[in-house]
Amino acid sequence: MIELVPYMLMLAWVSPGQTGKVEIERVNQLFASAEACERAASGFVAATRHGGVSHFCLPVPGPDEFDSLFRQLDAQDRKARREDGE
Repeated sequence: MIELVPYMLMLAWVSPGQTGKVEIERVNQLFASAEACERAASGFVAATRHGGVSHFCLPVPGPDEFDSLFRQLDAQDRKARREDGE
């Protein structure tokens, strides 16, 4: 079985006139590989209206991370209900 690890493309640039502030934007598209993300990045960077744009291709978190998050949220919800007397 082939495991697909999609990648998301993040763009980052320094906010004009705001020293030290960085703007980060996620491109609303996933890519099938890091290589495909890198190939697409130049087009997205060129299309931005911001100067000095950097990019990052990051793997989308796997299902284990989502499962862990949902377990944590469920535990917090149960604790809040107990504290509220439900």
